[in-house]
Amino acid sequence: MKVAVAGKGGSGKTTISATLARLLARRGHPVMAVDGDPNPNLGVALGMSRDNLEKMVRVPKDVMETKEEDGARRLVMARPIEEVTAEYAMPAPDGVDLMVMTGVDHAGAG
Repeated sequence: MKVAVAGKGGSGKTTISATLARLLARRGHPVMAVDGDPNPNLGVALGMSRDNLEKMVRVPKDVMETKEEDGARRLVMARPIEEVTAEYAMPAPDGVDLMVMTGVDHAGAG
């Protein structure tokens, strides 16, 4: 199952995502949470320690590549997902694994 949470700023997406991820993991489901926000806070909402959050390495943009097929362009994984998760996922409370996607590093960078 894949679940995406979207909405306007300040609507509680991160809180809802963290709660849903932890509940599903507590029930025995494998959960990979992916924070795609330029200002990632899902790790905080999941209850990760400051030390672990500081150790996280964002997934670089080059894990995806553009393919052109029949005149249509689409993004595909450049590496197997197992490789990407082994390198960039970090365990969070309740059995959730977290990956943080590339975000804005500093003002003017995005």
